[in-house]
Amino acid sequence: MQKINYKRATIITLSILTIIRLILSYFLGLDGGPAYYAMWSRHLELSYFDHPAMTAILVKISTLIFGWNSFAIKFPGIILFLGISIIMYKSIKLFSDDERKAFYATILFNFTPWIASSFGIKAVNPDIPFLFFFILAFYYFLKLYKTGNSNYWYIIGISTALGFTSKYKMIFIYPALFLCITFIKSLRVQWKSPALYISAIIGLCGTIPTIIWNINNNFASFEYHLIQRQSEFAFRPLQYIRFLLNQILIMGIFIPIILFKNVYKQRLNTIGKICIFFTLPALLTFSFVSLFYGQPMQNWWASVYMILFVLYGIKKDINKYDSAILYFTSTISIIGTIFYTYPFGVRLKETTNFLDHHLFDMASNHLKTIINQKQKENKQIFIGTPRYRTTAMLNVNMPSQIIYSMDYRKGDQFQMWHNPRELLGKDIIYIAGGSQAKQTPEKLFNAKSITLIDKQTYEYNPWFKRTFYFYEIKNYGGLK
Repeated sequence: MQKINYKRATIITLSILTIIRLILSYFLGLDGGPAYYAMWSRHLELSYFDHPAMTAILVKISTLIFGWNSFAIKFPGIILFLGISIIMYKSIKLFSDDERKAFYATILFNFTPWIASSFGIKAVNPDIPFLFFFILAFYYFLKLYKTGNSNYWYIIGISTALGFTSKYKMIFIYPALFLCITFIKSLRVQWKSPALYISAIIGLCGTIPTIIWNINNNFASFEYHLIQRQSEFAFRPLQYIRFLLNQILIMGIFIPIILFKNVYKQRLNTIGKICIFFTLPALLTFSFVSLFYGQPMQNWWASVYMILFVLYGIKKDINKYDSAILYFTSTISIIGTIFYTYPFGVRLKETTNFLDHHLFDMASNHLKTIINQKQKENKQIFIGTPRYRTTAMLNVNMPSQIIYSMDYRKGDQFQMWHNPRELLGKDIIYIAGGSQAKQTPEKLFNAKSITLIDKQTYEYNPWFKRTFYFYEIKNYGGLK
């Protein structure tokens, strides 16, 4: 039986996956999050309400090259996801000559359902550049550990700075590095290296644009993340259990089990300790927040899983069960991707956000028709939606149009650009649809009158359709 060339198999598989993702990006629309981040690139700033500016910069460069379309918007994320996979493979190869292990870890990472969906298919969110720069810093730290070459600190510092321009979670690299060079004997000599301290300063420079933006915008980002998104302090064990069960489900059921089981087995060797130290800050912080404060988010442990896949590739002995898990996970991921692209077999609710990337282009075209008609009547046009998701999914299809995100009880970047309080006393065309279709204006707003002027139902295929509601609000009076 001919021996498999696993290095070649890795290259071929990653190439095929990347090509498929690029093809799908051309045909699939953008759902709420990706559309929201895409609109940032139309208004370049030092930072934004939710996150730093790296995602907007990358999308801006791509759309300048390829034009304003879903392919261009998703292109940077897809390429960076490929980069993450390559660095993961190279990290494993630093300490393992077994190409089979590197193949299994890297490809299993690519086929993990939530990772494949969020980073490979949706492909537009701040987690992708953050994860790229995080694993880049991790890779060069592994090289520093292996070679003792302190010059790698400079690359770690630059990676950290760029990570800070992607997402605030890059802060976790500092306690991770502290734990490594404090508790791993062979690394303690690095405390004497000037490059360590220069690297730390370089990394913190990446926070400067975000700090400047927040100073100029009343610290809106910090208030949002530290106050608005958090609940009152209380012990919430059921919430934490639901979070853990959700993690198991979205990661393909078996994958979290084998990753954490491998961590336990490798906890006493040095590579195991390094990987544990790189995961502990995020693991413990978000466990605490989920247990006592805010509503958990699916992406909180993304960097944890990424590092654990590296440890899986370095230390895990691959057996028939790993093969079975790869086949099972790949099958689930492929079926999920097909369903995301072309829903079939099960008729989902119109309000499911899983399929928000479908049919908003048609709603946007109809909205253009309404706007053109109003303009012929010489009427001033103001367009509003419930929240940022609907605003973004319409706006990405008509990027020159100002669209207000009207529910200002929770802020968003659209409201930083166009304050919905500016609409007081104005007449508004209001659109509800998709996952926010139930946010009807009668429930939300005071007004002289609210009239449903149109309702359009679009059918994507026999299994999925969606209705959009177009209202005219006269003399808008604010939130109820």
